[in-house]
Amino acid sequence: MTAALYLYALLGTRPPRGRWRGLRNEPLRFRRIGGVVVAAGSLTAAPAPSAPALRRHDAVVRRLARAVPAVLPMRFGMAVADARTLERLIASRAPALRRALARVKGREQMTLRLFGTGGPAAPRAASRLAAQDGPGTRYLAARHRPWRRAAPVVARLRTGLEGLIRDERVEPSEAPPLLASVYHLVDRGQTRAYRRAVKEIACRLDDIRVVSSGPWAPYAFAPEPGD
Repeated sequence: MTAALYLYALLGTRPPRGRWRGLRNEPLRFRRIGGVVVAAGSLTAAPAPSAPALRRHDAVVRRLARAVPAVLPMRFGMAVADARTLERLIASRAPALRRALARVKGREQMTLRLFGTGGPAAPRAASRLAAQDGPGTRYLAARHRPWRRAAPVVARLRTGLEGLIRDERVEPSEAPPLLASVYHLVDRGQTRAYRRAVKEIACRLDDIRVVSSGPWAPYAFAPEPGD
């Protein structure tokens, strides 16, 4: 890709004046389209995915998130050919994007990873499936088994964190021992209380380990402009 506009984030307001730079030290430009401010940089080619590039992308997003109340990070590697294409892309989704920005204003993301630590229920269930069902049924059931273990814990966390979480996204996993990833939107300044509540719930779980991380910019709550 040549002469692309590389997209970093959608913002509710323009950040203060300053030396805003992207992952290749290119100047950031801020365009207001349909009530949404787009943070973008001009690159001759979209960056290849790598750990350093991902960290630099996230560092740009984090700096923006510290400067404005509402930020929706863009997926790494997202670029458009020119300003006209960008305007069409954002304008077509502007009302939904404004609502999403209002939802994350003054908030940030906490992430929970739920890992299985064994227990007798899963092996017994697998044995029954192997004895009674065909390969297609076993395959589908195996895909859903991690979520069956995680779902009660997700519900328990949701109840225990009531009053702290403003929104939730859950991604069941197909790669045990990870059972599910849970993304919570919390008010800025509430992460310490959130971690404390998670720890109190997690210490009472027998066969699932909960790993908390964050705060992050709300990646899991950012709709794609082209969706």
